[in-house]
Amino acid sequence: MSVRGPVHRLLFIAVLAGLCCSLPAGAAAPPEEKPQPEAATQWIAPDQEAAKKRAAEVVPFVEAVRDECRLCRQQRLRDQGLSVKDQSESYFLLDSPIIQKTEDHYGPVRFMHAKHAVVIKDCALCHHYRPLDEAASETVRCSACHQQPFQKDHPERLGLKAAYHQQCMGCHRGMDKGPIDCAGCHRKNVPDHKDNIKLAGKPEPSQVTAECLRCHQAAGEDMLKSAHWLWKGPSPYTLDHRKAVNLGKATIATNNF
Repeated sequence: MSVRGPVHRLLFIAVLAGLCCSLPAGAAAPPEEKPQPEAATQWIAPDQEAAKKRAAEVVPFVEAVRDECRLCRQQRLRDQGLSVKDQSESYFLLDSPIIQKTEDHYGPVRFMHAKHAVVIKDCALCHHYRPLDEAASETVRCSACHQQPFQKDHPERLGLKAAYHQQCMGCHRGMDKGPIDCAGCHRKNVPDHKDNIKLAGKPEPSQVTAECLRCHQAAGEDMLKSAHWLWKGPSPYTLDHRKAVNLGKATIATNNF
């Protein structure tokens, strides 16, 4: 860069002095600040959040129901004009704390209430009884009548889990539509192992194996019969064993994983 004439030299020196005063020794000019985008808010499905809240509710137990046959109930609902348009909720998450008290191996079922109502066109098929209390809703939820199993005062009532399975699977079989196996309705609910494992810091490999077998004894016995464990044969990429035919877990290999 060339600086010509005394005026240009003075201007150049002034600019250079200003830069030297504004920056500490050895510091580079700060990068130009760019406006940061606003943090994106995570979208939450309102129907799913509402369904979670409903699923967590435990409604009062219905002690007494009206004694009527199914045909009588169907006719009475038709006389009342009760139909699909009277539904208050179209989607439910079947995740009741009543069931979670005893087991929680599978995730909740996502139940499309409106879709089933449109296909079946018979409210009495699922809402087969109504509370004897005339002030109660005509179509209470399943957990109002079905709660804990084997209640001594109501031995005729199925528990909520059995009621769900009998109603849903029975209808699916009868109509030859819909899933009838566990994985068809549920996702498997894998527990968080950090809450179940009991190991000291920096455990030995044998201690880890023993801790796994504490809960998974059957799986450990099955693994000993698997091809992975019983494998043997040549290993051309293993030093000093290129022509050996007896190398493998079933013979002399070390099981370190």
